[in-house]
Amino acid sequence: MLRYFTIGAGGGGDVLSAYVVGRLLEDEKKASFVCGGAIWERYRIDRKPGPRSIDEVENAEKINECLAWMRGAKLPDGIVPAVAEVAEIAGNAVGVDITRPDKIAKAIGEFCRKEWMLPVGVDAGGDILARGGEKGVVSPLCDSIMLSSLAELKAPVAIVGFGSDGELARAELEKYLSELAGLDAIVCVTAISKSLAEEVLKKAGNVKTHASKIPLLSASGYFGKYRSWDEEIPVSILNSLVFFVKSEVLYDLNPMAQAVRGCKSIEEANEALHGLGITTELDLELELAKNSAERQG
Repeated sequence: MLRYFTIGAGGGGDVLSAYVVGRLLEDEKKASFVCGGAIWERYRIDRKPGPRSIDEVENAEKINECLAWMRGAKLPDGIVPAVAEVAEIAGNAVGVDITRPDKIAKAIGEFCRKEWMLPVGVDAGGDILARGGEKGVVSPLCDSIMLSSLAELKAPVAIVGFGSDGELARAELEKYLSELAGLDAIVCVTAISKSLAEEVLKKAGNVKTHASKIPLLSASGYFGKYRSWDEEIPVSILNSLVFFVKSEVLYDLNPMAQAVRGCKSIEEANEALHGLGITTELDLELELAKNSAERQG
């Protein structure tokens, strides 16, 4: 039987989409799967800026230097990260420590070889398609690090939600996906079924994500505006689509992923994007933390 390791490529909430893609592969390929994702919560949830290392996570069962089983795991102050929440739904899930970007591909590769699995990246919303100059993109760092790692492994990337994160405009998504089609880089396209969407929504009510829930609402028939954190996202059946694309082609088109290749720390990767004139989600979290400290002081 085929086995897959479906890995959320964006922030912590992408792990729910990784679970959904695993379920799609389970149904369509008669396969089994393990899902996982980055240990990085939004600042409004975890007040420490940036991603968490495995060593900061309580009750995590370490697999290797970048991966850990997360069922029952907590961050300091009792915060339950999204990957641990999804672990309760999936039976378990793997947290990915992205604080050492240069080690991630090796860690995933070793885990997949040991467990006889094929890695598949999963991005909720589609911002992993961004090139760096788009005005709506606010979280390029995690995506760039994960895309760089996935491309090293030549792992396909499943793009879920068609703009459900509110970062790329639909016209941008259509343009970039069309370019990938012209390069023969679209592996296949599928959609989330209503039955799967409704099942996962019932189980995932406590998972802290909007970008991964919007595709499920879409597949359930929702049409209209949806309030996601601080903005409204247009939702239609298009958000239920899942595009599987070749990560190595996506990497060749993405100067951000190229810039972070080989970086030995999250800070070095952040500076690499600064060199391209790009502000990141880490910059935003550091600014929020600074403002919070000044107000309290």
